[in-house]
Amino acid sequence: MSWQLKKNKARRLQTLVKSWTDSLVKAFYIALKDARVYYFKAPNFTFGLLIPVALYLAFSMAGNVSPVLIVAGLSSLAMLFGTTSIEAVAVVLEKQTGTFDRLLVAPVSLFTIILGKTIAGFLFGLILAGITIFPLAALSGVTVMNPLLAVIAIAFASMAFSALGIITSVYANWVPDAQMYSNFLRFPMAFLSGTFIALETYPFQLQVVARFLPLTYSVEALRSCISNSAVANIYVIDIAALFLFTLVFLAIATAVLKKRLA
Repeated sequence: MSWQLKKNKARRLQTLVKSWTDSLVKAFYIALKDARVYYFKAPNFTFGLLIPVALYLAFSMAGNVSPVLIVAGLSSLAMLFGTTSIEAVAVVLEKQTGTFDRLLVAPVSLFTIILGKTIAGFLFGLILAGITIFPLAALSGVTVMNPLLAVIAIAFASMAFSALGIITSVYANWVPDAQMYSNFLRFPMAFLSGTFIALETYPFQLQVVARFLPLTYSVEALRSCISNSAVANIYVIDIAALFLFTLVFLAIATAVLKKRLA
């Protein structure tokens, strides 16, 4: 009897693993489709690069901003604006054109659809961060002391920002609405997360608010990687926070989409 129970347990585990693997493969193909369709839309590069660069120039003109903070902040902003821009059109535009209905009748769950579209934004965020952080570090005379840890932080931050962007897309009915919702989230984060001004200089109340924003943990993790001042427990907390934000955002997006389709 014990042997039979172990066999049934192993079979259930194998079935679960196969189900998750199939879902990941389907999500990856959805991401590839979105990458081909949406990556080179003008708003993605406009919001992904031009706005962060404009903010960088505005703050760096004073000349008293730390280069480390600027590199970490601008790279995080590029990911935030880039991923949320591509996600703002990933669902709502397909709902307008009717192509989203094809995904709904396909043998995939709503969570798989959300995950696939999030992965597309995640990959776009990696591209933006890659063409931002290392060239900017070279121009600023800053050395990325822990490149591997920086890449890991970029990956977790990009996924969290992408999942945040998908929430606005599933909630909106039109692309302008999605962009408006995204801006409502992005711009406060840009100024409240210690992006260009050290978080330690903020009033205590704003520091508390900043701890509820995913951008804060991205900037903090990248800053520690660049300056070689990474404290193991702080870095792990930053990565864990970004991972938790991702799970929460994915769950919210799936619930919102399910409610909107009901």
